[in-house]
Amino acid sequence: MKKIYQQIWKLAKPYYQKGRPMDIDHIEWMMKDALLVSEKERLDDTLLLPLVILHDVGYAEVPKDNPYNLDLRKAHMKAGKKIAKDILEKVDYPKEKIEQISYYVSVHDNWALGDNKIYKKDIILGTFTDLDFTWMTTKKGFPALMKILKKNKKEMIEYLKNNEKLSLRPFVTKTTEELFQKYLQARKKAL
Repeated sequence: MKKIYQQIWKLAKPYYQKGRPMDIDHIEWMMKDALLVSEKERLDDTLLLPLVILHDVGYAEVPKDNPYNLDLRKAHMKAGKKIAKDILEKVDYPKEKIEQISYYVSVHDNWALGDNKIYKKDIILGTFTDLDFTWMTTKKGFPALMKILKKNKKEMIEYLKNNEKLSLRPFVTKTTEELFQKYLQARKKAL
């Protein structure tokens, strides 16, 4: 991983330590797979990786509650935008990219508010939401979301297979879709 992403992660990690318990695992997994997707799909990792690293830093600044609460989602995106901008400025990231990444952080969960179009228009944001969703199929993400959503393993598999994301925000790259299927198959086998 490029040194700049390591620097961003080092500054972001304390926010995640104050946020939700699952987020460090979430971000570390996303960084690894975002690099893989960026390479395979020839995406701009200078936008995708900082977005992945910074997208949920705002949970450090909001009350602890169910992350599916819409007011909490809005609040964490707003707080996250400011924190992301501050961190990127500290590492001397290019100004135009700071603005773009801060914007991404401020809208990354807009699907929960009914806005699915933004993910179809922008390959970086679309790839991000694919990875963010796929986290729920991973070895650590699956039980974390089972707990939040109050589902057993079988119900969680059905939730993932029939999730509205698949029709409202279809996978934007072949690689992210393949990753989702691979992780989902592993969870099915574990049943």
